[in-house]
Amino acid sequence: EYVSLQRVSIVSVEDVQQVLPEDCSVIEYFVARAEVLAFVISRNKAVVKRHLCTVSRIQHLHERLRLQMDKFLLGSAYVKEHEIQLREATERHLRELYIELVKPLAGILDSKHLIFVPHGILHYLPFHAFLDQSEYLIDRHTISYAPSASVLRYCIERQPIQDANPLVVGVADERAPQIAEEIDALRKLLPHARTYFGRRATRRVVRREAERSDFLHIATHAVFRTDNPMFSSLKLADGPLNALDLYSMTCQTNLVTLSGCKSGMNDVGRADELLGLMRGFLYAGARSLLLSLWDVNDRSTSAFMREFYQSWLGGRSKAEALQDAVRAIRSEEPHPYYWAPFYLVGNP
Repeated sequence: EYVSLQRVSIVSVEDVQQVLPEDCSVIEYFVARAEVLAFVISRNKAVVKRHLCTVSRIQHLHERLRLQMDKFLLGSAYVKEHEIQLREATERHLRELYIELVKPLAGILDSKHLIFVPHGILHYLPFHAFLDQSEYLIDRHTISYAPSASVLRYCIERQPIQDANPLVVGVADERAPQIAEEIDALRKLLPHARTYFGRRATRRVVRREAERSDFLHIATHAVFRTDNPMFSSLKLADGPLNALDLYSMTCQTNLVTLSGCKSGMNDVGRADELLGLMRGFLYAGARSLLLSLWDVNDRSTSAFMREFYQSWLGGRSKAEALQDAVRAIRSEEPHPYYWAPFYLVGNP
């Protein structure tokens, strides 16, 4: 059996409340007996909402939403010809998901920041892109995620490495030429970063340098292995860095960003344990991760990362910087495919 994520005790409501930042609520969902229920926890209250919807309803909406995102793989000509229909269909499914999973809680979601703790199939949903009429949820709140309440507490309490420089790693190829542009932009934003690009971006570099980095950015292809999630990997110059490799690393960074396709995809086990790159980096010591839910657009990803880091390095929180980047990209590319794949996990 694979080693589990750091052993953490089951946390109580009081344990969660003690570590929550001000003006923040946790929405923890559970799938039980084919229905979805939710706990909403803030510093001074905890509310249970039962019978939100059926699991089968969410499975159907997830399949419909995934189908819309997969249509972007048919090529730019198809997307341009069907632009309006693609956006309308996607927005319809995001509205339906909002109605099922968030609207019943709307009266008690009065915090500025929301932390979603999904369960089961809900781990695959972009809650931040749920749509209430014409307003996306991320326009109303800053939003982050956690795989469980115990891991959330662990990430908030974890201390980052001190007095360290950023580490930037990138591998471009003919399928993703914009990665070179992404790395160049980060070089300008982060003049003190240790940057390794192309043939210099090796597994050895990541293993050695991540241990003494305050944050880590890896721009390369990510491969999610549905047949064996622990062999999901990042493409580096000398071969893949897979999820299993991360369990032998130390990476006590404030943030790990994986800007490749589906870098945040996980297999959900029977006990709701997540198997994939996220779990590996959390085990290695990362406080937060910025990951993607689906195949990303190369050009919009490069712009997204530039906007995110400009905002974060300018003094905004990671969650606020994510919100800023979403708004900037959406002003140019309104379809959620371009601006909604990235989500923040862990300490906001």
